[in-house]
This record gives sequence, structure tokens and C-alpha cells, in this order.
Amino acid sequence: MILSRTLAKRRIARGERPGWFAAWGPVLGDALALAAVFALLWSPLLTAIYVMQLSNVVTALIFFVVFFVPTQVVLILSSLWAARSRWQDKETENG
Repeated sequence: MILSRTLAKRRIARGERPGWFAAWGPVLGDALALAAVFALLWSPLLTAIYVMQLSNVVTALIFFVVFFVPTQVVLILSSLWAARSRWQDKETENG
């Protein structure tokens, strides 16, 4: 989200419209960075869940909050900025 947003804002300010890969590549970079963070969190989180002997419902809620919600926020916002960086206004016929 940080990489794609920063690049998109700079491109929009310059009036540059990137190609498909130039716009969506940073979204892939954000997804890979998120996956790396999740890989670092996985083992300590599972250890904590095993030690505390949490119920299945609580465990599912923890996974939802720790993994699903951040993934959705980052990927949706990154995608919006990628699409916005490629946006071109239609020229009006009368003006």
C-alpha cells in the first residue's frame, strides 16, 4: 500500500500515465511485503494460540483480525491507487 500509493501520487502529480505492469507491479510488491510480514508472524502467533489453549472460535477471530483484514485493506487500497494512476479523463466533445 505504501509503495503503490507513493508511486501513484507522484505519477498523478506529473501527469504521467504508466503502463499496466508499471501501475500494477507495485501492488504485487505490496502483496509480497505483506506475505513476508505474515510469514514472520505465523510461528509466534501459533505458539501463543497453542500455549493459551484458545477455542476454535477465538482462534478464527484472531486469524481474521491479524491476517484477513490487513490483507483486504492493503490490497484494496493498493489496487485503487494503481487504477487511479492509470485513469484518463474522457475529453468532452464540446470543450
